[in-house]
Amino acid sequence: MWKRLVRISLPLLGFAFLLAPSRSAFALSQNELVSGGSVWLETTIAVALAFVSAMAFSLQIARGYFIRILTKFTLRLGADIWWLAYILIRDGLIFVSFIMGLLVFFPGTFLDYPMAVPFMPLSVVLFGIALIVKLYFDADDNRKAFRAVTVLVFTATLLWIFGTVFITETPLALSTLPPGVSSTGGLWFYMYNMFSSTNNLALTMATFQICFAVLGILAFFGFAHPILHSRLPRLKKGTMTMPTSAPPTSPQSMPLSSRGSSNDADIKNSISKASQGSIVTKHIERDPKDRSMDYIA
Repeated sequence: MWKRLVRISLPLLGFAFLLAPSRSAFALSQNELVSGGSVWLETTIAVALAFVSAMAFSLQIARGYFIRILTKFTLRLGADIWWLAYILIRDGLIFVSFIMGLLVFFPGTFLDYPMAVPFMPLSVVLFGIALIVKLYFDADDNRKAFRAVTVLVFTATLLWIFGTVFITETPLALSTLPPGVSSTGGLWFYMYNMFSSTNNLALTMATFQICFAVLGILAFFGFAHPILHSRLPRLKKGTMTMPTSAPPTSPQSMPLSSRGSSNDADIKNSISKASQGSIVTKHIERDPKDRSMDYIA
């Protein structure tokens, strides 16, 4: 039954396409497909990063909650998994916000896409500074470092969400205004005309020149950290030590009560056990300077 239905429907569908009067009106060129796909991808990433950055900031300020739950675990394994999952998800979201935000620095992006300048590029730079602070300091034990990362992530999240809502999404909002509302005034219209990359090219180029310079400095510090602040452990030369041991037991030093009852075999065993302590042992000691190694945070 299904095979017969498919055989009948396919010819009918092809015959309907042949009878369509204006097939060329729905055809899309290759340039239109590429342009539409790039704009769709950029819009999707811009909107998705608003939620990703919000989740990163939420986990950053929820550190106290995770520590309180951590103290309730009775098993060490459960506590380790809980804390490890928190660290991985929180730092991973901050890293993803920075990496995916680099898309706004592509020249083709701010020419064909209404990107919020200087809000979005500055947000990416702040996420990068937060990662550099985490790289050089322990933001979970150092209170000043933790506060600095929290302020940076909060500011970066606020800038990205503000730019997405009031600038990136403004063309859609202005095209669907209710009747009687003017589309040539108001906050959204002013923000779109002043801070959109497609409408204010001078501000866009100035923003990108400054942000590119700051990203170059961050890249230098990020590259220098594993080279200057990490080292491999070194081992000192082996030292020969002679542990002190008791002198071999002689028959004359044995008590009189046991001298008569002991035989030659017992005397030989006692002498061999005492002589085993004089074996030369080799110890490899660690350099005290290398005991406190610098690890990458």
